[in-house]
Amino acid sequence: MSAPKQKASNPAKTVLTIVVGFILIYLITKWKWSLSVAFFVGLAGVLSDFIAKWIDFVWMKLTLVLSYIVPNIVLSLIFYLFLFPIAMLTRLFGKKDPMHLKNTASTLFVHNEKTFDKAYFEKHW
Repeated sequence: MSAPKQKASNPAKTVLTIVVGFILIYLITKWKWSLSVAFFVGLAGVLSDFIAKWIDFVWMKLTLVLSYIVPNIVLSLIFYLFLFPIAMLTRLFGKKDPMHLKNTASTLFVHNEKTFDKAYFEKHW
């Protein structure tokens, strides 16, 4: 079997996404350089198809590199900020054997003192 085909990216959509992203950065932070970057990237993407394809290529390579870095950072933060402290608190204040892994009983048989009548066996579920 061959690898699944990737959809070809659309340079115009990529340029539009970058422009909208820099405009949002400007609206949130009021950094004027981000508005300038949005203007020049948008202008270059509209005027030159070659530059739009180049911007798309660089953007896709950047996202590929970030896809190897960001998940590791996010998972590390989740582990050390949430899971590790919860595990330590459980060890300090919780039951000593919550999963009953230690075999302290002489037998594993559970005694059941329930009495059964005929109706119990007639309807299984």
